[in-house]
Amino acid sequence: MTLPLVATHPLPFFEYTIVGAGASGLWLALSLYEYGLLETGQLCIVESDSTKQNDRTWCYWSTSPLAPDQMISKSWSSIFNPHDLSQRNDLSPYSYHHVRSADFYASIRQQLAGCANIIWRTMTVVEIDDTGAKVMIKTTDEAWCSSRVFMSAMPVQTNGELGSSNALTIFLGKQKRDKKNLLLWQTFVGWRVRTVEPVFDETCATLMRFDIAQNGCTQFMYELPFSSTEALVEITRFSEYRLTRDEADAALSDYMGKKNISYQILEEEEGAIPMTPQFDMQQKYLNAQTRLIYLGTLGGAIKPTTGYGFRRMQAYGKALAEALKQQKPLPTMRRARRFRFYDHLLLQILSRYPNRGKAVFQRLFETQPVPRILRFLDEETNLWEEILIFIRLPIRLFLRSLTSYYFNL
Repeated sequence: MTLPLVATHPLPFFEYTIVGAGASGLWLALSLYEYGLLETGQLCIVESDSTKQNDRTWCYWSTSPLAPDQMISKSWSSIFNPHDLSQRNDLSPYSYHHVRSADFYASIRQQLAGCANIIWRTMTVVEIDDTGAKVMIKTTDEAWCSSRVFMSAMPVQTNGELGSSNALTIFLGKQKRDKKNLLLWQTFVGWRVRTVEPVFDETCATLMRFDIAQNGCTQFMYELPFSSTEALVEITRFSEYRLTRDEADAALSDYMGKKNISYQILEEEEGAIPMTPQFDMQQKYLNAQTRLIYLGTLGGAIKPTTGYGFRRMQAYGKALAEALKQQKPLPTMRRARRFRFYDHLLLQILSRYPNRGKAVFQRLFETQPVPRILRFLDEETNLWEEILIFIRLPIRLFLRSLTSYYFNL
């Protein structure tokens, strides 16, 4: 049972509270500042991780870098084709960018440093209570009120049921599995390595390399070379079953071993991204007076079939701040219905026929220009381009997925 918030003195008040200082929370904080919303109203940014440094990396493609440029550690204008690794594909008009989270956090904090109306708190949020007139936030240390609360992280409930910081994982684990609640995990483990001799082609990235054992899943290697002797090598799995650390380390050791060169592991990263339509927003707009707004994964920022969301988080932060400034209905990250439908079909294939995922992705890169694929993944293609994509994919496999979608088989 969750205890009600009780205060003997008036609680502190902040016009805005952002729960979670990750990409979506900090993009929004920067937009609130840039749109002048913090000139009079105070913002509290609350984050539970006191050691938040280089805890992950983000990648995205774009025709121009997201400002500011200094947060990008490396960009590539071409990739090796997943169907034929001897073939290089020009990404023009796009470039593929790599961002270290430590650089991102430092850059955003530097830009916000001149704002006296931002309060940073390192605490764990345990309860959010929308009372109807304001929102009350309770942490492990104190409580306060806000007119608006933006949630990019779930509270850790105090009833013992979610007594872990990984509340999102527990929440998803409790959901009923059916067509609507389809769920796979994108799990990954990466090593940033340095070799004693040049071995990497720093001009070309590898986004999907399928010449590894699939082990009843869809999995691939990912290589981002920062120089001829330094790169991020990563194994990624799409599956209902998470990649274990032992499996990942064995695959990475084997991958580096085939290069037949000595190397040193400089950094390691690992994570799990939910691949699910559960967070797709059903409404295009929220009432202008809505007090509790979801960001990031909770708000539908992550594309269910790729795990990419960095650009969408920035764009949503700007759109949300602009609507608040103009006191208009608040936008959500609702996606076009047909793209949600495409994601359902592919997720069902990866779930029901995990051994076919490799063939689907390789066929996609075999038959389509890479810029068209990137536009499709950004959900910027037109219907005719999408027909050109799907007629070249394994049609029977998608028809079976289509039948399962409509009849919930």
